[in-house]
Amino acid sequence: MALYLVRSRYTPSAFQGMLAAPSDRGEAAKALFKSMGFKTHEVLFSISNGSIVCLIEGTAEQITEAQMITMSTGAFAEIQVEELISTKAMKAAMTSAGAKAAKYKAPNK
Repeated sequence: MALYLVRSRYTPSAFQGMLAAPSDRGEAAKALFKSMGFKTHEVLFSISNGSIVCLIEGTAEQITEAQMITMSTGAFAEIQVEELISTKAMKAAMTSAGAKAAKYKAPNK
């Protein structure tokens, strides 16, 4: 399972709905994620851009399904997903790539 940072920007109509019937949107997100088999690390709100920001663990297939479900509601204008790795995993990638780099012939060399 991979770790994902997900930013979903609400539409104006979603904000209208939140004003009309206030609720904890983090709890709604966590319920969806749980039903889909995600592990939820954090759900926050970005006051800078009107987005719900989630740190979740799952698969690319689960992310795709979650995007389809949430975008189909009309509550979101866009969803951005970033797959994250630890700095330990990044160091391992550096070591592995360094060992293999000499075997690659760049087209401009």
